[in-house]
Amino acid sequence: MNKEVRLFFAGDFCSTPSASAISVSEELKGLIQSCDWRVINFEVPLKPDVQMPLQKRKRFFQHDDVPGFLRGIGFNLFSLANNHVFDWGDEGLEKTKAALGSESFGVGTYDEAYQVKVVDVEGIKIGFMALSFAAYAGVFDDVTNHDGLGCAYINDLRVNHDIVEAKKHLDYLFILPHDGIEYIDVPLPETIARYRDFIDYGADGVIASHPHCPQGWEEYKGKPIFYSLGNFLFNSKSDYAFHSGLPHWYEGLCVIMSLDKGSISWEVMNTRNVDNVRIEVDDDPERETHNGRLCEYIVDQEKYDQYFNRVCRDLGYKKFMTTIDCTFHPFSLDRSTRELIKKWEAQTNKIDFTDDNAIERILAHDGNRSFLLHAIRRHRNSK
Repeated sequence: MNKEVRLFFAGDFCSTPSASAISVSEELKGLIQSCDWRVINFEVPLKPDVQMPLQKRKRFFQHDDVPGFLRGIGFNLFSLANNHVFDWGDEGLEKTKAALGSESFGVGTYDEAYQVKVVDVEGIKIGFMALSFAAYAGVFDDVTNHDGLGCAYINDLRVNHDIVEAKKHLDYLFILPHDGIEYIDVPLPETIARYRDFIDYGADGVIASHPHCPQGWEEYKGKPIFYSLGNFLFNSKSDYAFHSGLPHWYEGLCVIMSLDKGSISWEVMNTRNVDNVRIEVDDDPERETHNGRLCEYIVDQEKYDQYFNRVCRDLGYKKFMTTIDCTFHPFSLDRSTRELIKKWEAQTNKIDFTDDNAIERILAHDGNRSFLLHAIRRHRNSK
Protein backbone atom coordinates (compact mmCIF):
# COMPACT_ATOMS: atom_id res chain seq x y z
CA MET A 1 0.00 0.00 0.00
CA ASN A 2 1.54 3.28 -1.13
CA LYS A 3 -0.84 5.52 0.75
CA GLU A 4 -3.31 5.49 3.60
CA VAL A 5 -6.80 4.47 2.45
CA ARG A 6 -9.68 6.41 3.96
CA LEU A 7 -13.30 5.29 4.18
CA PHE A 8 -16.24 7.50 5.16
CA PHE A 9 -19.40 6.01 6.74
CA ALA A 10 -22.71 7.82 7.32
CA GLY A 11 -26.03 6.59 8.68
CA ASP A 12 -29.58 6.60 7.35
CA PHE A 13 -30.68 8.96 4.58
CA CYS A 14 -34.18 9.75 3.33
CA SER A 15 -35.58 12.90 1.76
CA THR A 16 -39.12 12.75 0.43
CA PRO A 17 -39.06 16.45 -0.59
CA SER A 18 -36.55 17.46 -3.24
CA ALA A 19 -32.97 17.41 -2.00
CA SER A 20 -32.35 20.66 -3.88
CA ALA A 21 -33.16 22.62 -0.72
CA ILE A 22 -30.61 20.71 1.39
CA SER A 23 -27.11 22.12 1.92
CA VAL A 24 -24.07 20.48 3.47
CA SER A 25 -21.45 22.52 5.27
CA GLU A 26 -18.14 22.94 3.45
CA GLU A 27 -16.34 21.41 6.43
CA LEU A 28 -18.41 18.23 6.28
CA LYS A 29 -18.35 18.04 2.50
CA GLY A 30 -14.57 18.36 2.57
CA LEU A 31 -14.27 15.46 5.01
CA ILE A 32 -16.50 13.26 2.88
CA GLN A 33 -14.64 14.04 -0.32
CA SER A 34 -11.23 13.54 1.31
CA CYS A 35 -11.93 9.81 1.54
CA ASP A 36 -11.47 7.17 -1.14
CA TRP A 37 -14.83 5.43 -0.63
CA ARG A 38 -17.87 7.05 0.96
CA VAL A 39 -20.71 4.81 2.18
CA ILE A 40 -24.26 5.71 3.23
CA ASN A 41 -27.45 3.76 3.94
CA PHE A 42 -29.97 4.64 1.22
CA GLU A 43 -32.87 3.91 3.53
CA VAL A 44 -35.91 4.43 1.33
CA PRO A 45 -36.51 3.58 -2.37
CA LEU A 46 -37.45 5.88 -5.21
CA LYS A 47 -41.16 5.82 -5.99
CA PRO A 48 -42.15 3.91 -9.15
CA ASP A 49 -45.13 4.76 -11.30
CA VAL A 50 -47.26 1.88 -10.01
CA GLN A 51 -50.30 1.40 -7.80
CA MET A 52 -49.65 -0.49 -4.57
CA PRO A 53 -52.24 -2.09 -2.27
CA LEU A 54 -53.40 0.10 0.61
CA GLN A 55 -51.94 -0.81 3.97
CA LYS A 56 -51.75 0.53 7.51
CA ARG A 57 -47.98 0.99 7.49
CA LYS A 58 -46.97 4.03 5.45
CA ARG A 59 -44.92 3.42 2.32
CA PHE A 60 -41.92 5.75 2.37
CA PHE A 61 -40.17 7.01 -0.76
CA GLN A 62 -37.35 9.37 -1.71
CA HIS A 63 -37.37 12.15 -4.25
CA ASP A 64 -35.89 11.25 -7.63
CA ASP A 65 -33.11 13.83 -7.23
CA VAL A 66 -31.67 12.24 -4.06
CA PRO A 67 -29.13 9.97 -5.85
CA GLY A 68 -27.69 13.00 -7.65
CA PHE A 69 -27.59 15.02 -4.44
CA LEU A 70 -25.72 12.31 -2.52
CA ARG A 71 -23.26 11.77 -5.35
CA GLY A 72 -22.77 15.53 -5.56
CA ILE A 73 -21.58 15.76 -1.97
CA GLY A 74 -19.28 12.79 -2.45
CA PHE A 75 -20.96 9.47 -1.68
CA ASN A 76 -20.12 6.63 -4.04
CA LEU A 77 -21.38 3.49 -2.24
CA PHE A 78 -25.01 2.95 -1.24
CA SER A 79 -26.21 0.16 1.04
CA LEU A 80 -29.78 -0.93 0.28
CA ALA A 81 -30.19 -3.66 2.92
CA ASN A 82 -32.84 -2.15 5.18
CA ASN A 83 -36.48 -2.47 6.24
CA HIS A 84 -37.86 0.14 3.82
CA VAL A 85 -36.19 -0.80 0.54
CA PHE A 86 -39.23 -2.87 -0.53
CA ASP A 87 -41.84 -0.31 0.52
CA TRP A 88 -42.73 0.05 -3.18
CA GLY A 89 -42.19 -3.57 -4.11
CA ASP A 90 -39.86 -4.94 -6.75
CA GLU A 91 -40.63 -1.97 -9.00
CA GLY A 92 -39.38 0.50 -6.41
CA LEU A 93 -36.25 -1.55 -5.87
CA GLU A 94 -35.54 -1.79 -9.59
CA LYS A 95 -35.97 1.96 -10.06
CA THR A 96 -33.64 2.64 -7.14
CA LYS A 97 -30.99 0.22 -8.38
CA ALA A 98 -31.18 1.71 -11.86
CA ALA A 99 -30.54 5.17 -10.43
CA LEU A 100 -27.63 4.05 -8.22
CA GLY A 101 -26.11 1.53 -10.63
CA SER A 102 -23.13 -0.55 -9.59
CA GLU A 103 -22.54 1.68 -6.56
CA SER A 104 -25.45 0.03 -4.72
CA PHE A 105 -25.27 -3.30 -2.92
CA GLY A 106 -26.97 -5.48 -0.31
CA VAL A 107 -30.11 -6.53 -2.18
CA GLY A 108 -31.18 -8.64 -5.15
CA THR A 109 -31.63 -12.36 -5.68
CA TYR A 110 -30.66 -14.60 -2.77
CA ASP A 111 -27.07 -14.96 -3.96
CA GLU A 112 -26.79 -11.28 -4.90
CA ALA A 113 -28.06 -10.13 -1.51
CA TYR A 114 -25.38 -12.04 0.38
CA GLN A 115 -22.63 -11.07 -2.05
CA VAL A 116 -19.86 -8.91 -0.61
CA LYS A 117 -19.31 -5.61 -2.42
CA VAL A 118 -15.59 -5.40 -3.22
CA VAL A 119 -13.64 -2.26 -4.11
CA ASP A 120 -9.96 -1.92 -4.93
CA VAL A 121 -7.65 0.91 -3.85
CA GLU A 122 -4.14 0.54 -5.24
CA GLY A 123 -4.36 -3.25 -5.05
CA ILE A 124 -5.92 -3.30 -1.59
CA LYS A 125 -9.21 -5.20 -1.65
CA ILE A 126 -11.91 -3.92 0.69
CA GLY A 127 -15.27 -5.66 1.14
CA PHE A 128 -18.62 -4.46 2.44
CA MET A 129 -21.36 -6.87 3.53
CA ALA A 130 -24.84 -5.41 4.16
CA LEU A 131 -27.36 -7.24 6.37
CA SER A 132 -30.88 -6.52 7.65
CA PHE A 133 -33.21 -7.72 10.37
CA ALA A 134 -36.34 -9.64 9.41
CA ALA A 135 -38.35 -6.68 8.14
CA TYR A 136 -42.00 -6.55 7.07
CA ALA A 137 -41.10 -7.62 3.54
CA GLY A 138 -38.10 -8.27 1.37
CA VAL A 139 -35.68 -10.10 3.68
CA PHE A 140 -34.60 -13.69 3.07
CA ASP A 141 -35.50 -14.81 6.61
CA ASP A 142 -37.42 -17.91 5.50
CA VAL A 143 -34.84 -20.68 5.16
CA THR A 144 -37.23 -22.68 2.97
CA ASN A 145 -37.78 -19.92 0.38
CA HIS A 146 -35.02 -18.18 -1.54
CA ASP A 147 -37.17 -17.06 -4.45
CA GLY A 148 -37.64 -13.51 -5.63
CA LEU A 149 -35.72 -10.44 -4.48
CA GLY A 150 -34.68 -9.48 -0.98
CA CYS A 151 -32.01 -8.42 1.51
CA ALA A 152 -29.54 -10.63 3.34
CA TYR A 153 -30.90 -11.72 6.73
CA ILE A 154 -28.55 -10.85 9.58
CA ASN A 155 -29.15 -14.12 11.46
CA ASP A 156 -29.00 -16.52 8.52
CA LEU A 157 -26.62 -19.32 9.49
CA ARG A 158 -24.67 -18.76 6.28
CA VAL A 159 -23.52 -15.25 7.30
CA ASN A 160 -20.71 -16.38 9.58
CA HIS A 161 -19.48 -18.81 6.92
CA ASP A 162 -19.64 -16.07 4.29
CA ILE A 163 -17.49 -13.81 6.47
CA VAL A 164 -14.84 -16.51 6.87
CA GLU A 165 -14.81 -17.25 3.14
CA ALA A 166 -14.82 -13.61 2.05
CA LYS A 167 -11.93 -12.67 4.31
CA LYS A 168 -9.73 -15.25 2.56
CA HIS A 169 -9.79 -13.02 -0.54
CA LEU A 170 -9.88 -9.56 1.07
CA ASP A 171 -7.51 -7.31 2.94
CA TYR A 172 -10.35 -5.69 4.91
CA LEU A 173 -14.01 -6.60 5.45
CA PHE A 174 -16.65 -4.33 6.98
CA ILE A 175 -20.12 -5.49 8.04
CA LEU A 176 -23.01 -3.03 7.70
CA PRO A 177 -25.97 -4.32 9.77
CA HIS A 178 -29.36 -2.64 9.71
CA ASP A 179 -30.76 -3.80 13.01
CA GLY A 180 -31.50 -2.89 16.61
CA ILE A 181 -34.39 -1.16 18.36
CA GLU A 182 -35.57 2.21 17.11
CA TYR A 183 -35.20 5.31 19.29
CA ILE A 184 -33.14 3.80 22.12
CA ASP A 185 -29.52 4.87 22.46
CA VAL A 186 -27.98 1.61 23.69
CA PRO A 187 -27.85 -1.72 21.84
CA LEU A 188 -29.52 -4.88 23.14
CA PRO A 189 -27.29 -7.48 24.81
CA GLU A 190 -28.06 -9.77 21.86
CA THR A 191 -26.96 -7.07 19.41
CA ILE A 192 -23.66 -6.59 21.23
CA ALA A 193 -23.04 -10.34 21.14
CA ARG A 194 -23.93 -10.64 17.43
CA TYR A 195 -21.76 -7.74 16.29
CA ARG A 196 -18.81 -9.03 18.31
CA ASP A 197 -19.47 -12.37 16.64
CA PHE A 198 -18.80 -10.76 13.25
CA ILE A 199 -15.36 -9.66 14.47
CA ASP A 200 -14.65 -13.13 15.88
CA TYR A 201 -15.33 -14.63 12.45
CA GLY A 202 -12.92 -12.26 10.71
CA ALA A 203 -14.57 -8.90 10.03
CA ASP A 204 -12.43 -5.80 10.48
CA GLY A 205 -15.24 -3.50 11.58
CA VAL A 206 -18.99 -3.26 12.13
CA ILE A 207 -20.87 -0.06 11.31
CA ALA A 208 -24.61 -0.30 12.00
CA SER A 209 -27.79 1.65 11.33
CA HIS A 210 -31.58 1.53 11.94
CA PRO A 211 -32.26 2.83 15.50
CA HIS A 212 -32.49 6.44 14.14
CA CYS A 213 -30.33 7.75 16.96
CA PRO A 214 -26.62 7.40 17.65
CA GLN A 215 -25.56 4.65 20.00
CA GLY A 216 -22.20 3.97 21.59
CA TRP A 217 -19.19 2.27 20.07
CA GLU A 218 -16.28 0.18 21.25
CA GLU A 219 -12.96 -1.32 20.24
CA TYR A 220 -13.28 -5.10 20.34
CA LYS A 221 -10.15 -7.17 19.74
CA GLY A 222 -8.59 -4.10 18.14
CA LYS A 223 -11.52 -3.62 15.72
CA PRO A 224 -14.27 -0.95 15.81
CA ILE A 225 -17.95 -1.66 16.40
CA PHE A 226 -20.39 1.21 15.93
CA TYR A 227 -23.80 0.11 17.15
CA SER A 228 -25.74 2.87 15.36
CA LEU A 229 -24.71 5.94 13.37
CA GLY A 230 -28.24 7.36 13.62
CA ASN A 231 -29.58 9.59 10.87
CA PHE A 232 -27.45 11.53 8.43
CA LEU A 233 -30.78 13.04 7.41
CA PHE A 234 -34.19 11.40 7.52
CA ASN A 235 -37.25 13.33 6.38
CA SER A 236 -40.15 11.19 5.18
CA LYS A 237 -42.62 14.07 5.35
CA SER A 238 -43.86 15.98 2.33
CA ASP A 239 -42.24 19.26 3.41
CA TYR A 240 -39.11 20.49 5.18
CA ALA A 241 -40.72 21.41 8.50
CA PHE A 242 -39.15 20.26 11.74
CA HIS A 243 -41.43 17.37 12.78
CA SER A 244 -39.95 14.78 15.08
CA GLY A 245 -40.17 14.94 18.84
CA LEU A 246 -37.97 11.87 19.17
CA PRO A 247 -34.74 12.31 21.15
CA HIS A 248 -31.58 12.52 19.02
CA TRP A 249 -33.50 12.14 15.73
CA TYR A 250 -31.65 15.10 14.20
CA GLU A 251 -28.24 13.94 15.46
CA GLY A 252 -25.90 11.58 13.65
CA LEU A 253 -22.45 10.08 13.76
CA CYS A 254 -20.03 9.85 10.85
CA VAL A 255 -16.88 7.75 10.89
CA ILE A 256 -13.63 8.01 8.93
CA MET A 257 -11.72 4.73 8.85
CA SER A 258 -8.02 4.95 8.02
CA LEU A 259 -6.41 1.77 6.68
CA ASP A 260 -2.62 1.67 6.64
CA LYS A 261 -0.37 -1.40 6.36
CA GLY A 262 -2.87 -3.76 7.94
CA SER A 263 -3.82 -1.44 10.78
CA ILE A 264 -7.11 0.38 11.31
CA SER A 265 -7.73 3.68 13.05
CA TRP A 266 -10.87 5.77 13.14
CA GLU A 267 -12.15 9.25 13.75
CA VAL A 268 -15.71 9.95 14.90
CA MET A 269 -17.57 13.19 14.27
CA ASN A 270 -20.98 14.38 15.35
CA THR A 271 -23.32 15.79 12.74
CA ARG A 272 -26.61 17.64 12.99
CA ASN A 273 -29.56 18.00 10.65
CA VAL A 274 -30.74 21.59 10.98
CA ASP A 275 -34.44 22.04 10.12
CA ASN A 276 -34.27 19.28 7.48
CA VAL A 277 -32.38 21.60 5.10
CA ARG A 278 -28.78 21.66 6.34
CA ILE A 279 -26.30 19.02 7.52
CA GLU A 280 -23.23 20.18 9.41
CA VAL A 281 -20.55 19.07 11.87
CA ASP A 282 -21.79 19.45 15.44
CA ASP A 283 -19.14 20.61 17.94
CA ASP A 284 -21.52 20.85 20.90
CA PRO A 285 -19.57 19.57 23.95
CA GLU A 286 -22.76 18.05 25.35
CA ARG A 287 -22.75 15.63 22.42
CA GLU A 288 -19.25 14.49 23.38
CA THR A 289 -20.35 13.98 26.97
CA HIS A 290 -23.39 12.00 25.83
CA ASN A 291 -21.28 9.86 23.49
CA GLY A 292 -18.81 9.12 26.27
CA ARG A 293 -21.59 7.97 28.55
CA LEU A 294 -23.04 5.66 25.88
CA CYS A 295 -19.64 4.12 25.14
CA GLU A 296 -19.09 3.59 28.85
CA TYR A 297 -22.33 1.63 29.13
CA ILE A 298 -21.10 -0.87 26.54
CA VAL A 299 -17.88 -1.73 28.39
CA ASP A 300 -19.14 -1.39 31.98
CA GLN A 301 -21.63 -4.18 32.62
CA GLU A 302 -23.02 -2.75 35.85
CA LYS A 303 -23.73 0.67 34.34
CA TYR A 304 -25.14 -0.94 31.21
CA ASP A 305 -27.53 -3.11 33.23
CA GLN A 306 -28.78 -0.16 35.27
CA TYR A 307 -29.43 1.97 32.19
CA PHE A 308 -30.86 -0.84 30.07
CA ASN A 309 -33.23 -1.86 32.87
CA ARG A 310 -34.57 1.68 32.92
CA VAL A 311 -34.99 1.69 29.13
CA CYS A 312 -36.91 -1.58 29.30
CA ARG A 313 -39.25 -0.26 32.00
CA ASP A 314 -39.80 3.15 30.41
CA LEU A 315 -40.01 2.17 26.76
CA GLY A 316 -39.95 -1.56 26.15
CA TYR A 317 -43.04 -2.47 28.12
CA LYS A 318 -45.06 0.43 26.74
CA LYS A 319 -43.82 -0.05 23.18
CA PHE A 320 -44.93 -3.64 22.77
CA MET A 321 -47.30 -4.57 25.55
CA THR A 322 -49.99 -2.12 24.43
CA THR A 323 -50.14 -3.90 21.07
CA ILE A 324 -50.32 -7.31 22.71
CA ASP A 325 -52.89 -6.13 25.25
CA CYS A 326 -55.05 -4.80 22.42
CA THR A 327 -54.86 -8.15 20.63
CA PHE A 328 -55.71 -10.39 23.56
CA HIS A 329 -57.87 -7.95 25.55
CA PRO A 330 -59.51 -5.88 22.82
CA PHE A 331 -62.33 -4.56 25.00
CA SER A 332 -60.36 -2.49 27.51
CA LEU A 333 -61.88 0.98 27.40
CA ASP A 334 -58.81 2.95 26.37
CA ARG A 335 -57.72 0.60 23.61
CA SER A 336 -61.25 0.01 22.37
CA THR A 337 -61.86 3.74 22.00
CA ARG A 338 -58.72 4.18 19.95
CA GLU A 339 -59.48 1.14 17.82
CA LEU A 340 -63.00 2.42 17.12
CA ILE A 341 -61.58 5.77 16.00
CA LYS A 342 -59.05 4.04 13.74
CA LYS A 343 -61.76 1.81 12.30
CA TRP A 344 -63.94 4.85 11.57
CA GLU A 345 -61.05 6.63 9.89
CA ALA A 346 -60.23 3.52 7.88
CA GLN A 347 -63.77 3.13 6.65
CA THR A 348 -63.94 6.82 5.78
CA ASN A 349 -60.81 6.44 3.65
CA LYS A 350 -61.86 3.01 2.35
CA ILE A 351 -58.81 1.26 3.81
CA ASP A 352 -58.95 -2.25 5.23
CA PHE A 353 -56.95 -2.35 8.46
CA THR A 354 -58.35 -5.63 9.73
CA ASP A 355 -55.22 -7.67 8.91
CA ASP A 356 -52.54 -5.60 10.61
CA ASN A 357 -50.46 -8.58 11.84
CA ALA A 358 -48.98 -6.37 14.56
CA ILE A 359 -47.84 -9.20 16.82
CA GLU A 360 -46.34 -11.09 13.91
CA ARG A 361 -44.29 -8.00 13.00
CA ILE A 362 -43.05 -7.70 16.57
CA LEU A 363 -42.05 -11.34 16.86
CA ALA A 364 -40.50 -11.65 13.38
CA HIS A 365 -37.83 -9.08 14.27
CA ASP A 366 -35.30 -10.86 16.50
CA GLY A 367 -34.40 -7.59 18.21
CA ASN A 368 -38.02 -6.70 18.97
CA ARG A 369 -38.64 -10.17 20.32
CA SER A 370 -35.59 -9.96 22.60
CA PHE A 371 -36.51 -6.46 23.73
CA LEU A 372 -40.04 -7.62 24.56
CA LEU A 373 -38.69 -10.50 26.67
CA HIS A 374 -36.31 -8.17 28.52
CA ALA A 375 -39.16 -5.72 29.14
CA ILE A 376 -41.54 -8.42 30.44
CA ARG A 377 -38.92 -9.87 32.79
CA ARG A 378 -37.91 -6.50 34.18
CA HIS A 379 -41.52 -5.44 34.58
CA ARG A 380 -42.23 -8.65 36.51
CA ASN A 381 -39.14 -8.26 38.70
CA SER A 382 -39.95 -4.64 39.51
CA LYS A 383 -43.26 -5.54 41.16
